[in-house]
Amino acid sequence: MTLAPEMESALTSDSVEYIERFFNVLTKADRQGQSQLVPMSLKPVQRAYIEGRTTRDIILKARQMGVSTGVLASNCHKVFTAPFHRMAVVAHRGDSAEFMLQTVHRFYNNLPRGLRPRSDWKSATKIRFPALDAIIHIDSAQSRAIGRSESLTIVHLSETAHWPEDNIQELWAGISQTASPGAFITIESSPRGRGGFFYQMYHAAKRGENGFKAFFFPWWHEPEYSLPITKPLQLTEEEELLVDNYGLKPEQIAWRRTKQRELRELFYQEYPENDVDCFFGGENNVFDGVTVRKYLRNVRPGERVGDWTIWKDVVGGRKYVIGVDAAGGLIKGDFSAAVVLETRANEHVATFRGKAPPDLFAEEVYRMAKTYNNALVAVERETHGHTVLHILLERNYENLYYHKDYDVWQQRVLAYPGWVTSGKTKPLMIDAMKAALRAGDLITYSQNLLNEAMSYQYVSQERMKAEAARGETDDELVAAMIALVVREQEPIGLDDERGKPEVYAEL
Repeated sequence: MTLAPEMESALTSDSVEYIERFFNVLTKADRQGQSQLVPMSLKPVQRAYIEGRTTRDIILKARQMGVSTGVLASNCHKVFTAPFHRMAVVAHRGDSAEFMLQTVHRFYNNLPRGLRPRSDWKSATKIRFPALDAIIHIDSAQSRAIGRSESLTIVHLSETAHWPEDNIQELWAGISQTASPGAFITIESSPRGRGGFFYQMYHAAKRGENGFKAFFFPWWHEPEYSLPITKPLQLTEEEELLVDNYGLKPEQIAWRRTKQRELRELFYQEYPENDVDCFFGGENNVFDGVTVRKYLRNVRPGERVGDWTIWKDVVGGRKYVIGVDAAGGLIKGDFSAAVVLETRANEHVATFRGKAPPDLFAEEVYRMAKTYNNALVAVERETHGHTVLHILLERNYENLYYHKDYDVWQQRVLAYPGWVTSGKTKPLMIDAMKAALRAGDLITYSQNLLNEAMSYQYVSQERMKAEAARGETDDELVAAMIALVVREQEPIGLDDERGKPEVYAEL
């Protein structure tokens, strides 16, 4: 096939036209297991990305939408039509890297002879084009060497949420630092729980903090995600919102119901409908994503007063409990958090979340405890909690929570001011939060609390230890769990009419 020079020039400058005219792909296998080689017709998400791409992009998407192939096609167009490109593609697994390499070969081998740049050698991971002084390097995230010895002009990182966490930062450091200032960098993935490299990069892009443009493609952008129906569907409230807000058709709702039955809570992770609750899934999550997702409907901003967020003012005659998790007040350190619960309705009415020094944080807790009808205050005793407790005791605050323990040597019960988190009490905290969420017993309006709940993960196979995912926080969650379990235990206060411990131990 011979093209006029002006046609070649026009096509090489238009990625969409070039791809659809000259690239070929394999169709999905039919019922007989057969695939066909056909011209590449861009899917809606592929076209939307190619037409809207910049030099720094990050894509959150549903499964099997063709995003990886679309990015690969757009990048190959650049390599095949302009000199001096160094392109690196990193897939999450070896078989995915092999599939991508085969796709590149298919693009190249089926180009018209006049548009096919000469290749002088190929390996298991690389293709070189000497006349263009260009190279394509495709490998998996298990490799630790890709990109370090090359000045990259095009980078494609695929399914990064599924990369091994132990070497993702090293890989990113090597690749990002060897990419030229004007290099095209595309990061794309389906979600996989809160926390980690992809989650942090995507949300930093949304906040405008890292120079990347964020793309989000929900599942209904894929035309194939549809099933025929034989009779009208009776829609649920959630389905009606999807129809009203996004114009979903009954055939798409039918497909959605089928996938929800198959995947249960993982549906929202594998086929995202928004870029918030799609991160609420994960095999190591402590709290159930479907349960937490229901609470999103109640989220609202609240009134900001300094580092306090207040959703409900105090009501006379009501009892309140405050869970407190103190930090050191460092700019790069953890947050200090205090959660106020109204005990009758189990309603989360206020939260302190900030980085005040421990002494100032203690004054804030004291002031708010007095405001909320002398609330029962349970302060986590570890590290900076001692400072908070000292100040509350010096202020003679009359309604502190005391941890009771039996001393085998003295053969009597001792009570220590504050909450003690230990191997015995940590499961109680987690179970109290699980039960409250599952039963719908907790009323909360805090987006941050829900986010922290869904980034709280088991870090061992035995599920003996739980903590926030890497890069995430758990301060408000810990304060809330303390408040919940103290409320449920109906702990003894200093003036409890049912009796006091025999001895109050020193702080």
